[in-house]
Amino acid sequence: MVLLLSIDCWINAEGISVLSSPHYIVRASQVSVMDLEDNAVAGASLKQLKEAFVSNLHGSSMVEIAAMSAVVPIFVILRQLSGLLLQPAPRGAVASSNEQGKSSGSARDNKLYVTLLLKDFIFVALPTLACLTILADWVYVVTGVSLLLTSIGILVYRRRSHILKDAHIPPEEKTVEPLPRKTSFLSSFRFSMMLVTVISILAVDFKVFPRRFAKTETYGTGLMDVGVGSFVVANGLVSRQARNLPPSKYGGALRNTSPLLVIGFARLILTKGVDYQEHVAEYGVHWNFFFTLAGVTLLTSIIHVPAAYCGSLAVLILGGYQASLSYGLNKYLLSSERGPGLISLNKEGIYSTLGYWSLYLISVRLGSYLLYLSERLRRQDASTDSRIKGATTWWIVMDIWLLDAIFWLLAVFVDEFIERVSRRTCNMAYVLFVLAQNLEVTAIFLTAESLLPPRLMPLLQIFDDNMLGTFLWANLLTGLVNMSMQTIFAPTLVAMGALSTYLALLVGGMGIVGTRGLKLKFW
Repeated sequence: MVLLLSIDCWINAEGISVLSSPHYIVRASQVSVMDLEDNAVAGASLKQLKEAFVSNLHGSSMVEIAAMSAVVPIFVILRQLSGLLLQPAPRGAVASSNEQGKSSGSARDNKLYVTLLLKDFIFVALPTLACLTILADWVYVVTGVSLLLTSIGILVYRRRSHILKDAHIPPEEKTVEPLPRKTSFLSSFRFSMMLVTVISILAVDFKVFPRRFAKTETYGTGLMDVGVGSFVVANGLVSRQARNLPPSKYGGALRNTSPLLVIGFARLILTKGVDYQEHVAEYGVHWNFFFTLAGVTLLTSIIHVPAAYCGSLAVLILGGYQASLSYGLNKYLLSSERGPGLISLNKEGIYSTLGYWSLYLISVRLGSYLLYLSERLRRQDASTDSRIKGATTWWIVMDIWLLDAIFWLLAVFVDEFIERVSRRTCNMAYVLFVLAQNLEVTAIFLTAESLLPPRLMPLLQIFDDNMLGTFLWANLLTGLVNMSMQTIFAPTLVAMGALSTYLALLVGGMGIVGTRGLKLKFW
């Protein structure tokens, strides 16, 4: 009954949270828990209070979002560094995921796998939860300290590697397998994006989650605003187009879109059936993000172009869409007035699909380029000339950082002089902002990969292999929590207990999938 009910509960941000209904407006900063529980607050129902709790929010700054986006990759790198420093392994040994799945069948390997998964949970998942909640006001300090520790760890490892470069460790003594070069930094990016997402979709319903990190109402930059677009980016980076593969022959567009449509309609029916809290202004009366993903997939299947031309097509689409917004479409989309037709009732979701489609196409082009760079890195690993190898690797890293800087400059320029960032309309500023954020995370992982041998974390592998399965499991648990407790009234200690338990159940459930070597594919 509660499956998929919480996907669209990512709707907050900072500062002035407003409890609103047609009859009252109350600033959240002036309302205590006792006030909320009191019928004196205009007699609002719990559903109305929850909807108001995530409405009329204005976001944070781009700088703070950039800092928060950087801290999770740093946690991942620190976790990998700890394995390298405590028990270094030779760089050349690479085990395939199939071999790992087979080897995990023994009791000894399963015990080791669970131990490593528990360490990932303690040293990556829980710190990420803390940074999104109780340590949110210390994000710059946490990021700075973590970056300093990472730099020291890398220096120590590289110094030790010169001494131990000829050391050999028997395969049975290795605790973590190196990750294939061609996929490691993209897998790490997808993992960090998913980890922040699954934490945020529940944390946003608690007061301990800062309002400035939640989705903005109209204009602004909230951390959860990035999560929606990041799904599109993650899909585009590893799509068949990005890998220069031909379109799927079995079922075509119907095969690609039908699962998303089924999930979208299931969420719509369940949400309306149990009277679950909604925020209509985000996508419309009936629309949800699964329909947006289906729309992007359908458009891509119908208008299929090679990856080399996706960027040019995206610029034309985004340019035309932004021109329409600037000349009056944005007033129509952001107006609260709705007509009786389906398009008018779901205007935000339908029109913003054009922006998400352009975001997807740009991501396809970037994915093609990143995969080309990863292939160059793989070839450099086999090079015998260390000077040439090192120079080429650093040129590749600097190239990605320069590209990210260009996206940041464009995002700031468009936000300042054309139209402010708006996830609700998915305008040009939003597309550039999401690309800059995601490329920043990718660049961090690529930089670490140029300095360290890529290592596989069990939690990372589980999330990367089962993106949709992880997301659906997280939504199921989120719905259960929301229907079993009054999240907006929970004090900090209770909220952190509930969120930590939720995260443990999420990781534990997906860990069972991982110990069996399964990959949950829905199409």
